[in-house]
Amino acid sequence: MSIMKGIDSLAYQSPALKWPPLGKLLLCVCLLIGSLSSRTIYGPLIVLGVGLFLFYYAVNGKAPLFMLYLITGVVIFNVTGTLIIAITQPGEAVWSIFIEGVKISVTQSGIDLAILVFFRTMAGMFVVLFFAASTPVPHIFNALSRLGLPDYIVETTVLIYRYSFMVLEQSILMVNAASCRLGFSGWKNSMKTTGVLAANLFIRSLEFAERSQNALQSRNYTGSFPVFRKPPSLDVKWAVCSISALAAIYAIGNFL
Repeated sequence: MSIMKGIDSLAYQSPALKWPPLGKLLLCVCLLIGSLSSRTIYGPLIVLGVGLFLFYYAVNGKAPLFMLYLITGVVIFNVTGTLIIAITQPGEAVWSIFIEGVKISVTQSGIDLAILVFFRTMAGMFVVLFFAASTPVPHIFNALSRLGLPDYIVETTVLIYRYSFMVLEQSILMVNAASCRLGFSGWKNSMKTTGVLAANLFIRSLEFAERSQNALQSRNYTGSFPVFRKPPSLDVKWAVCSISALAAIYAIGNFL
């Protein structure tokens, strides 16, 4: 929950907040497609460099601690996955080791594929982090509503997003209270406590939804949330820049 709140507050403080949400989304999609469609390492390396620059700009040069922890976890998981790829690909072994009588071999094709997957993953992570750290969720769906997305889908999504923090906070408080009462001591107690917590959380969510509806109606809620500082719309230069970036990355990654 703290990560979700941190990313949300970070997005509202980002220097890239005033960029068009659809422009950022289109740019990120084109960068990801360019990285994934590249058959050599050059495409992912370019996207990784661009993603690092955009992420550094989005967080104003100061990445919060929770985001550094998140990046570290992804890197560890990525390294583990690429090591598995390197030792499972068929081909002529370039390095081998015996562990408890089991031969583990690394092939050249495995190394090449592992390196490509590693840099694709890292590039994609920083591109997505840039978008998350610079674009609040209400801005995204407000921009999508301009493209014809039905208003009820937009407002339902915004409501779910806003109130999910409170539901998560309630669930954490309930789990902590149950833990203090040794509710998770043993397998049977854990299963019983989990069932009780799930039932109580459902009931509390219904009560909270009813109170929230009354609060919205008392504030003259008519089914839409006004955005007083609407983000700019997508213009031609963002589309041209995004498509040009995709074409350049594809050409470099496949024909260089």
